[in-house]
Amino acid sequence: MSRAHAPVPAGTDPIVLPPGVGLPSGVSPLAHLRSVVDGLRDGWNGKRPLIMSHRTPDPDALGAMFGLEVLLQQALDLEPEIAASGRISRAENVAMLRELDLSYVNAEELDRSRYSAVFLVDTQPGFGHTTLPSGLPVVAVFDHHRPPDIAALAGGPLPPHYDLRLEVGATSALMFGYLREAGIELDQRTATLLCCGVRFDTLDLALSATALDSEAFYETFRRSDHAKLARIQRPSLPATYYRDLYRSLSRARLYGSVVLGFLGRVTSAESVAEMADFFRRMEPCRWSLVGGAVGQTYHLSLRTEGREAYPLLQHVLGADGSFGGRGSVAGGQVRLESDEWDALARLERRLRGRALELIPAVERTGRRGTRLTQIP
Repeated sequence: MSRAHAPVPAGTDPIVLPPGVGLPSGVSPLAHLRSVVDGLRDGWNGKRPLIMSHRTPDPDALGAMFGLEVLLQQALDLEPEIAASGRISRAENVAMLRELDLSYVNAEELDRSRYSAVFLVDTQPGFGHTTLPSGLPVVAVFDHHRPPDIAALAGGPLPPHYDLRLEVGATSALMFGYLREAGIELDQRTATLLCCGVRFDTLDLALSATALDSEAFYETFRRSDHAKLARIQRPSLPATYYRDLYRSLSRARLYGSVVLGFLGRVTSAESVAEMADFFRRMEPCRWSLVGGAVGQTYHLSLRTEGREAYPLLQHVLGADGSFGGRGSVAGGQVRLESDEWDALARLERRLRGRALELIPAVERTGRRGTRLTQIP
């Protein structure tokens, strides 16, 4: 069973990578990347490299992908192509695509014979939400998420450039560091992209932010298009958003200081994460869990306040599906047994039962909880 990335909770001791994993000491990240590319370039026979991330890329993944495109073009004389899969529907992310005129090829329709290798950002090979084209080697990884088994990294083959910095809050901040080292002056569009990535993944530096995240945020913010940043952060919403919001409110239940929302079938995976964020902001809520099915996949998002999200979702999923997260954020996916309603209902019952095991009995108001639309 595959696992996605695991969290590095704020306030805990840093996790140390095994010897030999990550970038070698004494060599700058850009110098190491350049040496790797120079050693492989001749074997690519003029084919273009691909820049990829996880399915349905979020602002940090988008910022890092397009930032890496600038780096490869201007510092390493490459002409990469960006490819992604998954439907983007969350309003802020759609606004980011629109405002910054972002486009990429569909990763599910690639002619692999045209490409040489993959540069991967904001994820790693083997993570549950990441699908890579067969036959193309991954030559570089830029990420800040902890793999499920840190020790296992030392025993397996890794991409030649493996920049995994677990303490950093955003992959876009990593990419800012490369661009700074290369002496590349950020244009307004690239600055706005990287700023979006850092601010969304660190909650405006409030979550797991390091000195690099802070520098990346402030340096990109002052070069950004502030009007576009505002429209991305507070986008217009379609009428269907309010319909889906009402449906989510009707189905979610409050159990003391926990909100559980098992929504059945939903229009997009991003709406599951959005509702988990939304419910966590409720005053008594310490953590929220929302799930919904899209096609043959059931998506879960968990948000916490002041505690690590990963072990909570690990318990809820049990032996079902794949999952991962970082700090107060976790997400997972379960492959549905069939398209039938009964299969979906059985899965939601299992997940609800395990979630209730995490809630102290004194906080529960029965197994059904209190509907959010019926809170006194």
